[in-house]
Amino acid sequence: MKKILAVICFIFLPLNFANAEILSFGVSGNVGLLEADGKETITGTSEREVTFGNNNTSVQTAGVESTSSTKGSEDVAIGYLSLFGEAHLFDSGLRLGLSYVPYALESETTANSRNDMCTANSVQGSATSATTACVETKQTVQIDVEDLMTMYLAYHQEVNFGFIDSVFIKAGIIEADVITKELLASGSKYGNTTLEGQLLGLGVEKNMENGLFVRVEANLTTYDSIKLKNLETDVDANKN
Repeated sequence: MKKILAVICFIFLPLNFANAEILSFGVSGNVGLLEADGKETITGTSEREVTFGNNNTSVQTAGVESTSSTKGSEDVAIGYLSLFGEAHLFDSGLRLGLSYVPYALESETTANSRNDMCTANSVQGSATSATTACVETKQTVQIDVEDLMTMYLAYHQEVNFGFIDSVFIKAGIIEADVITKELLASGSKYGNTTLEGQLLGLGVEKNMENGLFVRVEANLTTYDSIKLKNLETDVDANKN
């Protein structure tokens, strides 16, 4: 589950018809804190050893399957721009809005290197001997969040309080595409998926000159959990 607490500033221009606002649109700047929790479960099969019997015949033992899990969490500061438009409904204070991020949100690339397969067995006739032949492997993982879209319903109430002209509440749903980009020595590959979530927000609005508005709001967004599986089906491959 992932949550974003964001403070969002808007500057937008209304479209008027018969002295009534019917549409607002503009650009928003978003900053916040993303809390991400993750869990990886690996089901793998141990190496199938080869033993030699009479007449130098070889027998391959069955691998042993085991499962292990690791968990992690991280807080990440985020920031992005989005485009939005709102339809004013029946001059009632209700507004139906749509927000869209027109570019990909790219995560940092996580990379590590390690030495694998440092011990291997070589076979000479009926005898086996241990040799050391470490292989350096590199892993990189990175994801993109594309086509981040929010549909919401807001209610605005006019007030007369200092520099504030109106207050509002909003609720909506979020959807985006998650594109995975990994290069793993194990050969594991993961597909893409859809990220969905819900938001709830409060804000204030100030009328400016020339029909402009400035809006500041705080949103709490919760994303549904996603699950990705290793797409490789080789019998000896790890099943993540």
